[in-house]
Amino acid sequence: MKTIYDDSVLSGKAFRRKKVRFSAIFRGLPCALVLLFLIDGAGADDTQLWHHRNLGKAFYENPTTHQQAVEEFKKALDLAPDSPREVVNYGLSLLRAGRTAEGIAELERAQRIDPSIPHTWFNLGIEYKRQSEYDRAIVQFEKMASLVPDESITRYNLGVLYKIGGRAEEALREFETAALLDPNLSGPHFQLYNAYREANRAEDTARELERFQEIKKRQAGAVIPEDLEWSYYSEIYETLAPPDDRIAGMLRFEETRLPGVIDPGSVGLSTIDFDGDGKSDLLVWSQAGVRVFRNGVQPVETSGLEDIRGAHAITPGDYDNDGLADLCVLTESGAALYRNEQGKARKTDIALPAGRFSQALWVDFDHDYDIDLFLFGMHSKLMRNNGTAGFSDESARFPFIPGEAVDAVDFELISDTNGFDLAVLYRDRGAVIYRDRLAGVYEVMPLVGIPPDSRRVVAHDYTHDSWIDLAVSGPSGVTSIVNREGVLEKGEVIVATEGTVVFADLENRLVADLIAGGAISRNQGTGRFAVGNPTGVGRAVEVAPADFDEDGKIDLAYAANDGSLHIAYNRTPTQNRYLRIGLTGIRNLKLAPGAEVEVKAGPGYHKTIYRGVPLHFGVGGSSVIDAVRITWPNGLIQNQPNQTADRSEVYKEAQRLSGSCPMIFTWNGKEFEFITDALGVAPLGASAGDGQYFPVDHDEYIYIPGSALSPRGGQYEIRITEELREVTYLDRLQLIAVDHPASVDIFTNDKFKAPPFPEFRLFGVTRRQYPVAVRNHQGDDVRASVLRRDRVYADGFERTYSGVAERHTLDLDFGTAAPQNRAVLILSGWVDWADGSTFLGAMQEQPGGLVFPFLQVKDKEGVWQTVIEDMGIPAGKPKTIAVDLTGKFLSDSREVRIVTSLCVYWDEIFLSEDTGAPNVRMTLVEATTADLRFRGFSLPVIDPERKQPEHFDYQTRLPLSMWNPTPGRYTRYGNVQPLVAELDDRMAVMGSGDEIQAFFPADALPPLAEGWTRDFLLYVDGWAKDADANTAFSQTVEPLPHHGMSRYPYPPEENYPGDGEHNLYREYYNTRPGLRLIRPLHGHTSERRNP
Repeated sequence: MKTIYDDSVLSGKAFRRKKVRFSAIFRGLPCALVLLFLIDGAGADDTQLWHHRNLGKAFYENPTTHQQAVEEFKKALDLAPDSPREVVNYGLSLLRAGRTAEGIAELERAQRIDPSIPHTWFNLGIEYKRQSEYDRAIVQFEKMASLVPDESITRYNLGVLYKIGGRAEEALREFETAALLDPNLSGPHFQLYNAYREANRAEDTARELERFQEIKKRQAGAVIPEDLEWSYYSEIYETLAPPDDRIAGMLRFEETRLPGVIDPGSVGLSTIDFDGDGKSDLLVWSQAGVRVFRNGVQPVETSGLEDIRGAHAITPGDYDNDGLADLCVLTESGAALYRNEQGKARKTDIALPAGRFSQALWVDFDHDYDIDLFLFGMHSKLMRNNGTAGFSDESARFPFIPGEAVDAVDFELISDTNGFDLAVLYRDRGAVIYRDRLAGVYEVMPLVGIPPDSRRVVAHDYTHDSWIDLAVSGPSGVTSIVNREGVLEKGEVIVATEGTVVFADLENRLVADLIAGGAISRNQGTGRFAVGNPTGVGRAVEVAPADFDEDGKIDLAYAANDGSLHIAYNRTPTQNRYLRIGLTGIRNLKLAPGAEVEVKAGPGYHKTIYRGVPLHFGVGGSSVIDAVRITWPNGLIQNQPNQTADRSEVYKEAQRLSGSCPMIFTWNGKEFEFITDALGVAPLGASAGDGQYFPVDHDEYIYIPGSALSPRGGQYEIRITEELREVTYLDRLQLIAVDHPASVDIFTNDKFKAPPFPEFRLFGVTRRQYPVAVRNHQGDDVRASVLRRDRVYADGFERTYSGVAERHTLDLDFGTAAPQNRAVLILSGWVDWADGSTFLGAMQEQPGGLVFPFLQVKDKEGVWQTVIEDMGIPAGKPKTIAVDLTGKFLSDSREVRIVTSLCVYWDEIFLSEDTGAPNVRMTLVEATTADLRFRGFSLPVIDPERKQPEHFDYQTRLPLSMWNPTPGRYTRYGNVQPLVAELDDRMAVMGSGDEIQAFFPADALPPLAEGWTRDFLLYVDGWAKDADANTAFSQTVEPLPHHGMSRYPYPPEENYPGDGEHNLYREYYNTRPGLRLIRPLHGHTSERRNP
């Protein structure tokens, strides 16, 4: 081994600080500028200062942690008391925490220290305006307008203040300026409409009214509605400084040559964890053969790939989800699959299309928790993974355009969405993006600005702003394609020669350098590159980066133009640290393909897509990393704060729920008690399989035992919380007191089942007849587990974490019970519900998909016969259902068999011969008060093996969320009693973290008769829609459901009521945007969009 080259980085031109022009991000703001190198407080302990800044920013952006933001920014201020930045941010945090007077004082102090900071003038202007100190507000906004002349919100507010002061001409000028600066703001056009109308300017009046109405119509489905008191300057103040030329040092490498010779004209390299040991191995292929090098250097002599010849592309991907990367091998004759069996590849007999393909991609295109196979070439193909049923050709359902595809990459066009988008280059036509619209639907979008001779495309966030960029390579060189918040723009030609394109952080600076065209180009921090030309890698025709020797620095494996293979070990002297990250999926696929990993350390930020091999992040000089954030492929977010540097860490997917139903809590005299979830009968738009959706009931009667609901201050208190990643549409809420003899237990007829939906009915039980024998499908005696409600369940079946069980049975023998063939089967339990994507995958794997419980009895010959095709399941956790068996027994046998492949856990099962209507007295009670508010999230308690129902501790509130609410407009906070008092399609629309506090008068109930007791039913009417990728309209609040729809999604001829009453409801009540509970780790200010 010898040292072969150094790379003395070329000094770039001095960075010239420019004035930042803020025009419009989303509400009249500019495109986000990458703010990577920040100043102020340089004399303080930088590590601790940045730690408090980052934590403060995270807390500032979360509605439940504003006080923690105050504490963190105060700590930053204590470290840098002379820093205007810290004073401003401390003041802003005080304002957001509701400590207005203190916040104003701090901003006034910051303004005296440095009057050039726009944040002070804007926010003081807003606060003075709110306090009706209009003259002081005008002074603030006039100065703000002089500092940032093109800030439209400032101009609008200045116009409002001039109007209040009777300065009509000046007001008109400001409104006209605001409308010109941001034509998408409706407020200025409304003001102009009124001003022109008062001036009798009819033509201008009509024009502005038309523009206002057009904008409001366009904004109706906006993710973030218009806020005329918010701007970029409402957010945390971050300052821009030039990058430090010293930050990129001299690179040093040591080279070793690997055994063997390859064909340099057809060679390809890839990193792969071939043996599943969590380390990076090297996969090499060419026309001459295929080799695997363990840890990048040790040849694997019996890889199972030795006989392959003529390979021009190989793509790893774990198609059977056993945690080992399988291989799709492309040769001139077509594609073949090799299954990885404990580190040795075996060619499968899975039939794939013949013909030449240039590239293969593994992508879960239909989001059903398995990876599908795209084959790109002259006749591109989509092969859907159907699990154990193999692969099927679904090319006809994908919008492939004509032409020869030469390369493709999966990426995310819009940051923080669930889609797997594809960028595809074509030989004879322009490049395109296949945009993932979820549920297996893609649409074609042109990818403009790509040089026509481009032959390679890669995806990486090399601008470090959380938006995945592209880079393309061809005879004209390597060109950057920068993602400007969902719009791809052609950048500079980074390297003038064609070749491999690879991004890697070679000096642990928390920025990605570029290895391309025979050179290493150093990232200057904002996606601009200074080019060096090391002599070794300059001979490379293909490169694969990984820390092969695990010394904390990225090495480079490369194939040289003479057919030799090499490892260039990184020996760069640096004090910078690193973190090596692996992922293990639980509900998601084990190798978590497509997961996004973000690292925030001090001022630095890096985001990378996970491909099944360890990711290497440099973290600069930080010994403690502020945050590691993982966005799993199904969209759930996992935060790992305060991580120690200089180590390897495998992050296992955290136990969590994503969608279920709103939760019910009642005041029991001591605390709020978790009862169950509601609206489990109404999973709006939930996928039942290929193109099918579950029909939904919309009303439910939730049983509340009398011991769980006690009056306080003359009121029964019920809390309805939205704990999960879903939207609740609540149309009716009513409490029903059910008085009955104390000797009778009351049960309802509610359950989840297919139509006809269960009618309202009560069952009264005086005597429980338990089974004399109970056996599961394996013949085990499980009788003891169903004799009482004790959270000991009749399980014993094999299951997956995603809620799919083997087909299993439960046999119950009730001996001589029900001699008159009249009986009701009462079953208490819960269901670990599979999401819509899992139902889709099961439907693909086997005809009929998952089996809902059906009930059998024995006929006179002793043969099991199905007598109830759909017996229903508990619509919550936990709940009790009733199954009327009157007349269902076909012989003297009282044996009952339940068959299903769902994860249904039964706790107590008994028969009752009481089939008539019970003697009860029901009293209906309306809510006197129902208030909608943001509360946050209760502590969930989840069994790691998923064999116990989860429950929620209302008394312990979590400060942070694991997801953002679905984009759209929700019901504004406050009184929603009119919305839940009638069944009229005027609903309280709730999002993640919301809560309804409902109060019912206790004195509305009559006194109890002697010997009687009182239980309750909570009548709930509405729907719940989760954010699963295969749920209809899962990424938007609308279209709103309604009782007149035949199904959801409803057909074009059906619409939500559009009469005046319902239009007024939407305009008056549904005005609140979904709170952005989890903000980007990076400091940009844009919100999620869906272009």
